[in-house]
Amino acid sequence: MVLIEEHIKNAKELLKDINEKVRSDLVAERQKLIGFAASEISCDLFAVLLHKKNLVTPGFNVNHRFFASEKSARERFAYDFPKKSELLPLLIEQENYRNILCYGKSKERKTVEGAIKNLQKIKSIIESETGERL
Repeated sequence: MVLIEEHIKNAKELLKDINEKVRSDLVAERQKLIGFAASEISCDLFAVLLHKKNLVTPGFNVNHRFFASEKSARERFAYDFPKKSELLPLLIEQENYRNILCYGKSKERKTVEGAIKNLQKIKSIIESETGERL
């Protein structure tokens, strides 16, 4: 069973890794790693929100595949939660970035930067709703 603290720890570690790649100007070269990490961070942050709002059982874990399509995401998370109308599209977009960046040919730097910006939006919403700072 993954605890809220573990989700936060994982998200912080992966965020630190992405920030190091940004500072080292390795965004384009490490795009697959960034794509995987940004997706994982998004899921961890979303799990923190759901757990803090007592919307899921303690053993519930968020899988990136839940956001493979809008239909899938809306079915999986049919219940209401804070900022749902903002978060679900961002989480779906993050899953799309994962697929674009992690599979196939390398993409332009602006695509990787788009994934990071999308992640920052998710992070900002969840921090404001949970009071957690990452």
